Order: sequence, then C-alpha cells, then structure tokens
Amino acid sequence: MATYGDRYGAGPAFKPGSLALALGLTVGPIAALVMGLQITRVLDKNKTFIAYPVRETPPPPLDPTPPKQQTKTPQNEKIYTPPIPDPLPLPQTQIDLTPKLPPLPPMGPEIGKGLEPTPPAPPAVIAKPVMVDAFIDPRYQNLLQPPYPPEEQRAGNSGRVVLRVLVGADGRVKQVEKISAASDAFFAAAQRQALGKWRFKPATQDGVPIEQWKTMSLRFVLNEQ
Repeated sequence: MATYGDRYGAGPAFKPGSLALALGLTVGPIAALVMGLQITRVLDKNKTFIAYPVRETPPPPLDPTPPKQQTKTPQNEKIYTPPIPDPLPLPQTQIDLTPKLPPLPPMGPEIGKGLEPTPPAPPAVIAKPVMVDAFIDPRYQNLLQPPYPPEEQRAGNSGRVVLRVLVGADGRVKQVEKISAASDAFFAAAQRQALGKWRFKPATQDGVPIEQWKTMSLRFVLNEQ
C-alpha cells in the first residue's frame, strides 16, 4: 500500500523554468513597493506638492468642409476685365402666327324659308356657223353650155356629162373632176368651158368667202332640122 509521501513523490520531474517564473511573479511586486516608498520619502523631504484636478478642454469639432484658400492679389497687379459688347439689335420683322382659314363658300338661299331654289342655268348653246353654198353668177348664165364637139355632131351623137368642180373664193373654177361622161369628147368640151368661162358666187362661212366643191350636170343634144 502506497503512502501519502509516495503519491506526491511520484509526480513529475523538477523543472527549472517554472521555478524562475514563480520567483519573478513574487519578487516583482515587492521590489516595486519598496521603490515607491523610497521615492515618496525623497519628495516629502524636498517640497510638498498639492494635486489639483485638471479639466481637459475638448478638441474642436472637425469641419468636413476644407477651408477655402484665399488667393491674395498683389497690390500693384491690376486685373483686366474684358468689356461686355452691346447686344446686336433684333430684326423688326413681325411674323403673324395667327392660323388663317380658307374663306367659306357663299351661302345660297335656304330652301323651306319662303324662297324657291334657283334652277340651274341652261347649257351654253354654241351657234353653228352660217354656211351659204356657191351658185352660178347670173351674169354668166348663158356661158354654161360648152360648144358641141364637131366629131360628135358629125356622127349625130348626143350625151350627158356630170362634173365635180372646185369653186375658189374668187368665184372661178380651179379644178375639174369627171364623175360620168357619154364620151371623152363631151368631157373635154365641158372641162374647157368650166375652167375658162364659168363664174360663181363663192360659198361663204359667216359671210367670209371660202372654197367649195360643187357638182354640175350638162346635156349635149342636136337641134332637130
């Protein structure tokens, strides 16, 4: 059976570092107390000090805005200020911004208030030109019949000729066309007579002489003896 001394004697081995640390913790406060007593005695011998409470002044509040730096202008230096030009005169043109509406159509008489509606105007009638056909001048009536062709007369032949003549504005025949003829001799005699002897009153349009084609018919007949 183990004894009490054996339990404590069987503990851990001796450590020098732990012993030094324990001594330091014990001796340190004692040495400080001794030194304080000595300093107090020295002070008491030389002069007596009275301690007063001191109120600390709080620091000024911090200004978030940094102080503006003032630029000092030298006294001899002049600051040049450019002249301000006069404003240009505005044009005197006046613009009318009033909206302009088109004029309203004229109001006609209202129906049902004692006024009858005005009938529409009849359409304009374009007058036709006044035409007057050409006709034989009475002064040349006896010159219509041409001379009888000698060969047809000797043969005892008779016949009929139909002509289409162009009467000019002066009343003379300007052109002759054959429509029908009993023989070439009868047509030749009628053509010569029309171009040389026939005279007409020319056709007119609104009183102005114009050219006109006209159809003429002639008969060649031998006189009975």
